[in-house]
Amino acid sequence: MKLPTALTIAGALACQWLAATVLRAQPPAGGRVDAGVERLRAFDPAAVERGRTVFADKCSSCHRPNARGGQDFSGPDLIRSVIVLQDVNGRQIAAHLQSDHTPKIALASAEAADIGTFLHREITYAAERTNYQLQYVMVGDAKAGERYFNGAGGCHKCHSPTGDLKGIGSRHEGPALQSLIAFGSIGGGRGRGEPPVPPRSARRAAVTLASGETFAGVLLRLTDFDVTIRDDEGTQRSWLRSGNVPAVKVTDPLQGHVDLLPKYTDADVHDLAAYLATLK
Repeated sequence: MKLPTALTIAGALACQWLAATVLRAQPPAGGRVDAGVERLRAFDPAAVERGRTVFADKCSSCHRPNARGGQDFSGPDLIRSVIVLQDVNGRQIAAHLQSDHTPKIALASAEAADIGTFLHREITYAAERTNYQLQYVMVGDAKAGERYFNGAGGCHKCHSPTGDLKGIGSRHEGPALQSLIAFGSIGGGRGRGEPPVPPRSARRAAVTLASGETFAGVLLRLTDFDVTIRDDEGTQRSWLRSGNVPAVKVTDPLQGHVDLLPKYTDADVHDLAAYLATLK
């Protein structure tokens, strides 16, 4: 089903699905339903599924089952097709398929209408995708997570459920807890630069000059050629390096997370998240 295309809707929809998540429409606060969500709900689900089935049988070999074409498929992206966008109840699609399409495809009017409904629903989904939110599903075993915390993971050596982790389950939801487990911070890293007051997770370095003089502070940069720190008074200090002079000893509060990262199984992470979620 080769149709002319236009960049009427920019970009293709590409979503990465996280383990243990589901995608669902969320009404905003106050009970009101966003107009975009209403537009999606307006499509008859039965007609959408019938259209999806007919499309899979007659069109998907060229346009991909989701109608977006692409690599290894000869047909274009129908979500951007001018004919599809201007179609009403499948009439323009059916006319094109029977006159200008190669090869010609004959559809019953009901089939054409269902394909049109399916394609228009896909177009609306692409346009209104910001109305959907990833929701976390807690699938781990909290008891198993507690055993891992106090046993194989060794988490208890640095953290305490009644100390630094007290109330963490009230402060963070599942995805944030998983990020903290894997990286020791939310967002998967320390980011660029350092805030005026260094966080507890900031790497520190002790720099020992050839003279024996030592400076310590938050590590800002370390290469084979130079090192830069910010000392506890807020002064930034830099030195050129030649070999191991000056010597630099780095202390990383998150080293335990770094060491565990290649060892975690999916079950370990989900179990730990379920356990941390109980620490209210």
